[in-house]
Amino acid sequence: MNKDSRLHYIDNLRSLALILGIVFHAALAYSPFFSNIWFTADPSTHGVFDYITHTLHLFRMPLFFIIAGFCSALLIATSNTALFIRQRSKHILLPFIIFLPLSFAVYYHALSFGAGIAEPLPPIFAVFQVIQEPVISTMHLWFLWSLFQFCVIHWLLKKSNLMGNKLDQFSTHPVFIWVIIPILLTFSLLGQPIPFPAPDKLTPQLWSYGFYGSLYLLGAGLYKKQHLLSSYHKYLWLITAGAASSLVAYFSLLQTAPTLDEVIAAATTGHFAAGQQHVLHVITQVTSIILLTAITFLLGHRFLNHESKISRSISDASYWIYLIHVPVLIYIQMPLINTYIPVLVKFIISVFVTLLIGQISYLLMVKTTWIGLLLNGKRSLRNVSE
Repeated sequence: MNKDSRLHYIDNLRSLALILGIVFHAALAYSPFFSNIWFTADPSTHGVFDYITHTLHLFRMPLFFIIAGFCSALLIATSNTALFIRQRSKHILLPFIIFLPLSFAVYYHALSFGAGIAEPLPPIFAVFQVIQEPVISTMHLWFLWSLFQFCVIHWLLKKSNLMGNKLDQFSTHPVFIWVIIPILLTFSLLGQPIPFPAPDKLTPQLWSYGFYGSLYLLGAGLYKKQHLLSSYHKYLWLITAGAASSLVAYFSLLQTAPTLDEVIAAATTGHFAAGQQHVLHVITQVTSIILLTAITFLLGHRFLNHESKISRSISDASYWIYLIHVPVLIYIQMPLINTYIPVLVKFIISVFVTLLIGQISYLLMVKTTWIGLLLNGKRSLRNVSE
């Protein structure tokens, strides 16, 4: 694809989804709802961070998987299925294999560092002392493992020509988008707690196939039906009103935050129990997911389809920054626990310093090295989801 025909809105939306991950994980430390769950939970909290974390959680990764499916279809269309699986293995599976053990080591050091200086310790450290055999987690790298699984399935379907072009046509049909996807998402999340967890286990998480897998499939179909996006622009106000209404319903039905006992049980079994949740809450959650993701994608298509030096720089570094950001946040937020500065200032410091460290380390250690080649390929990361 030449420079003039680049789909800059896809590059920009992808980097936005990854950068919002830093905002999300930074906000968890100051959210009352997640105070018993997150590594760097600060005694200073504010309710606004509940709204930030829950809202970002509803659309950030669904948006990413739609973009990932889109980019997979683009790569297959501009090369072939053999190159597609080689490229995905190199830029998704291999980074996962390399960074997972490294992340375990850095997490351990970061948490040990935090345990030695934070006063008081976040509640989750009491859980660490109780759990004898925790379930192995892929941590924040779960998205690489899930994405590679979807890519393999996509490759097998294309290689076998099992459905031909019918799969692409089906995945962009209005019935699939507005009827089947909501049903798939609802049934996938019925057995999960609210907010839904990350499918962070090494074993396949079938519910995530119905949830993230269907969104990946939608993205793959949208590559060949991009003209449909412009036709939805006129409905942005209607979609926005629907999203706002569903968010009000979502937060009004949200149950109390998990207790330490519930967190211990989840750490032992590997997942939170769904509890006595009302089906209506799952439906409002799914409605919010669909509409918020649609708004973000459509606004990106309308306003972000351009390239600048700043957006190019952010896009290039976003993959690397996302891979390292959680341990970096731990190193930053643990010392902040001991300070009495306003919680909003702590949050801003956390996000800004993490992005600064990520950008500088990318320029000095990654961009022109083998790591940059591994993550981004021979070109800059503009090609995304690589």
